[in-house]
Amino acid sequence: MRMKPIVSASLAAVALNACAPVTSTPPPAPPSAQPPATAEPPAAPADDFRKSPPPPGPEVVFQPPRIEEAKLANGIRVLVVERHELPIVAVDVTTVRGADQAEPAVGAFAGAMLMQGTRTRSALSLSDALGKLGASFSSSVNFDAGGVQGQSVTPRFGEMLTLLGDAYMNPAFSPAEIERERSRRITQLAEMNDRPASLLSIAQGQVLYPEGHPYNAPLIGTEAALKKITAGALAKFHAAQFRPELTTVAIAGDITKADAVKEVERVFGAWKGTASAPPVPAKAALPADPPAIAAGAPRVVVVDRPGLTQSTVTVTLPGVPRATKDYDALLVMNTLLGGQFSSRLNLNLREKHAYTYGARSGFDMRHGAGPFSASAAVVRENTGPAVREIFAEIDRMRREPVTNEELADAKANLIRQLPARFETAGATSGTIAGLAVYDLPLDEYATRPARIQRITPADVQRVAQKYLVPEQLRVVLVGDASAVGEQLSALKLGEVIVQKAPGVTAGPPAAASKPAAPAQPKAATPAAPRATPPAAKKP
Repeated sequence: MRMKPIVSASLAAVALNACAPVTSTPPPAPPSAQPPATAEPPAAPADDFRKSPPPPGPEVVFQPPRIEEAKLANGIRVLVVERHELPIVAVDVTTVRGADQAEPAVGAFAGAMLMQGTRTRSALSLSDALGKLGASFSSSVNFDAGGVQGQSVTPRFGEMLTLLGDAYMNPAFSPAEIERERSRRITQLAEMNDRPASLLSIAQGQVLYPEGHPYNAPLIGTEAALKKITAGALAKFHAAQFRPELTTVAIAGDITKADAVKEVERVFGAWKGTASAPPVPAKAALPADPPAIAAGAPRVVVVDRPGLTQSTVTVTLPGVPRATKDYDALLVMNTLLGGQFSSRLNLNLREKHAYTYGARSGFDMRHGAGPFSASAAVVRENTGPAVREIFAEIDRMRREPVTNEELADAKANLIRQLPARFETAGATSGTIAGLAVYDLPLDEYATRPARIQRITPADVQRVAQKYLVPEQLRVVLVGDASAVGEQLSALKLGEVIVQKAPGVTAGPPAAASKPAAPAQPKAATPAAPRATPPAAKKP
């Protein structure tokens, strides 16, 4: 009953509002067509720094870490680098002899078998034990060296070293594991036969080195060699090349020299090697230098893969061993020729002609004279011109002294990449193990910057003339022989030898039309020259 007056009052208010006069609000005036001009504020003095880039900071002087050394009574050498920033320790247990001391395929096969079980641990139990420590680990043998590598947190280092030492000293070479590894490697060979870069590497060894030479066959070996491997052959290689007096244990990380030597002594101190093994010669038998190519002998070899739209090519010759006295000058010369993105080969074949996404060169320096290669993967229709340009750049390196600006850039590149060799504990242990493999002084990296700075344009030209002998250069190529044969014949390098690629029966014919030149690729550092995966980083 009390709500009626309230409702009546509300209705009355609404009625009064409806009867009120309506007033309209005029719309706002439109903005003027041209607002009054205002003067721009003067540039702030603080913006003057944008007119020129800041000057570079002072040159950072490379200081390699200190390497400490010890030797056990049984002849094992111990190298230690202390790095206490992180609780991590890495180790590289290395013999200074490699696969070049055995028949093809044996050395690399033995390296893979080191982590496939010991006399007291199966492959699975060894792997599980290392896995429970949170350790990373591997094993390998290359042409020059081999062994086991691992990394763990500091408190677990002793346990890891015990397991790695067992693998290094006491591999079981179990028949079941050998068959499994043999099958894996034969499959890997089949995969390699489907990759032009792998086919090129195999053909390069066969062209440069005579049959029976350690470098003639690939490190993995051939299918025939793999099928002949026995446990006895692997055990014989291990007994001869894995001995205390040939072994270096390189350790880097959060550990003192005293603790490192103590752990190595605990694991390896009683090891005497295999009693039945023959005495170790003071110097390993080095692979012989291959004979020079005879005048008029074929210099061009094509591994035929019908239908390939690009050619994978190398201009190559036998190079030099790591022990060469011209190492520093060759390092600088190759950097200028094809060892960096701004190298002459890459600027010519990629930037100037757009034949390739990257051209490079390199010396694979081993205990013996490994190959020199100047390589690129080029569009098929420009194979001949690309090879001609590679020869032209090698000839220019021989004929003309390099400019001071080029030389300074190459030196800076080589010196500024040295710290990466010590970037991590694992990289450091591998680097110092390499010093033992190639019998280099412990101050190798401390003295290298000054040695590189002393290289002159005359030094560069001298080693180019001495080692890049035009008459000894061969061309090895994987590509469509029907499409590139005439291009190669036009270079007048002699007879073109065509080899059938493994596993190839027939393929589609080469397309008759000429494809468009490849689009300008994005800037990228060319790939490093192919090298055998090392057990220790090459110095």
